[in-house]
Amino acid sequence: MLRAERTGDLVDQVIYYDGRSLTLYNPSDNYYATVPVPDNLDAMLDYAREELDIIAPASDLLYTHAYEIMMQDVTSGFVVGKGVVDGVRCDHLAFRAPHVDWQIWIEEGARPLPRKLVITTRDKLNAPQFTVVTSNWNLAPKFTDETFSFKPPKCPKKVDFLLKGTDGAKAK
Repeated sequence: MLRAERTGDLVDQVIYYDGRSLTLYNPSDNYYATVPVPDNLDAMLDYAREELDIIAPASDLLYTHAYEIMMQDVTSGFVVGKGVVDGVRCDHLAFRAPHVDWQIWIEEGARPLPRKLVITTRDKLNAPQFTVVTSNWNLAPKFTDETFSFKPPKCPKKVDFLLKGTDGAKAK
């Protein structure tokens, strides 16, 4: 299961995955779309990326084989040094691949958790960046199924997902 909240200059979304369906909800516009998806996280992330053109925030870190995926096509990497993210001392690493540069800050010590990820697209004009900062790690969370299930708010607008690369074909 997965729940991800994205906020920023251009986006206000919540992604819900309950093991059966994927829902993308935009609270500021009060609309959502839901589609059935595979019943494991890796397959759901692949489906969302390949069929719906939706990439969950920092999804590369969520895959079962995250290291292999992130290191695919990497041509070089180095230790930048120490850094601090939200008051937490980290090891700062940088990597280069053919189309992107990416950096990751990993918490020092007994909890080597990712604290920040920056991806810079090198083959697009102005080299856009994507940044994720993680905090408040809880390695023994207590959730209920409702945490990952979408309950439409009052008067929402339901829309359909459009399949990637189609002229309006809807995902059902």
